[in-house]
Amino acid sequence: MDNGYVFAHLTVIILVVAFLGSLLARLRQPVMVGYILAGIMFGPSGFCFISSQEQIQFYSDLGILLLLFVIGMELNIRSFLRMWKIPTLFTVIQVVLNAMIAVLFARVFEFPLYVSLLVAFIASLSSTAAIVKVLEYIGELKTDVGHISIGILVAQDIAIVPMMLLIKKCGTFDSSVIVDLFVAIGLVVMLIRYLGKKEKIMNSSKNFLPNPDLTPVVALAFCFAMSSLVVLFGLSEAYGAFLAGLFIGNTQERQNVLNSIKPIQNVLLMSFFISVGLMFDLQFLLRHWFIVFVTLAGVTIWKTITNTIMLKCFSIELAKATSIGIILAQLGEFSLILANVAMQAHIIDEYGQKLIVSVTALSLTMSPIFILFSNRTKDLSFIGDNSLSSIMKVILSHKFSQNVRSLYHEYKNMKSSI
Repeated sequence: MDNGYVFAHLTVIILVVAFLGSLLARLRQPVMVGYILAGIMFGPSGFCFISSQEQIQFYSDLGILLLLFVIGMELNIRSFLRMWKIPTLFTVIQVVLNAMIAVLFARVFEFPLYVSLLVAFIASLSSTAAIVKVLEYIGELKTDVGHISIGILVAQDIAIVPMMLLIKKCGTFDSSVIVDLFVAIGLVVMLIRYLGKKEKIMNSSKNFLPNPDLTPVVALAFCFAMSSLVVLFGLSEAYGAFLAGLFIGNTQERQNVLNSIKPIQNVLLMSFFISVGLMFDLQFLLRHWFIVFVTLAGVTIWKTITNTIMLKCFSIELAKATSIGIILAQLGEFSLILANVAMQAHIIDEYGQKLIVSVTALSLTMSPIFILFSNRTKDLSFIGDNSLSSIMKVILSHKFSQNVRSLYHEYKNMKSSI
């Protein structure tokens, strides 16, 4: 292909992505929505600027890998260990509950067991990338809501490993799968316990990074080396990147690495959300819009209700639990990974993969709606109203939510003046 033609295409894509991202930012909405829209525009459903499935998959995998690497670095292990019980128990109960319902559904309706388990796993996962941005937007990243949400996301990130192994080994479940599960979970548990000590690793960082310009190069080299290493043991590249991030995040070079990697990670994260749009098949949505929207509505409502009930069981006040439950109701980027693994294992066909991609892409694009409802219930939590009737009113009634918002500002001003 002519280099000038490729360069012209790339220029148009970057300009449109920058414009849509800036437009969404000006509208005070997550920029990732603009990236997904750009992907739809330039993908097979739009102008077909990018139509190669291999190229789309490469950008998606690379974005997820770097995303987990940075998440591992940003994870405050000591804070997570202080509150690990709620996120871990929440994730275990959620996965087990969804799996039990999936097995029951498969038995009653004679549905393929592994397809039901795949749906259960997908429904148990939330979007780390989207939710972190939502928490930043509503100012809850450093609060109890943010800490609990991030803890749950971390536990879900760890849970993706056994999920992938189970889906990958469908129909051939034997002792090797159990060994792989124990190795994957045991490795991250031991690493977290080791890194949870008070001391930082590598007090002499000059030997590790003799030149500051090498910081991003060495960090990325370590990330990709760890990703390649765990593949030899049957684990995923993303899991290796997460372990590498955990390790570097507990060194004295943590902040320097974060500062140098962030711009690169932002670009690759952009490429991931663009790839979500590229994989989105608009014609498939138009042909099967009913099943797509019914599935999206069912999963979102189910996740919101079960998330809220489980969090309430952990003695979290109802309004705050509802706010977190709404935030965690979004489907995650790992849904796409599980769909690809299931496709390779012949659990689902092309129709199933497109259905998962469509529902996930729409769920991620609905971030402004999740922000709106989460903000409303957060305001209710701030003024101390935890009644179920008020929660339903604040979600469904714009006028009532405006009154709650006014009370929220009055309470906030009173507290700040004391």
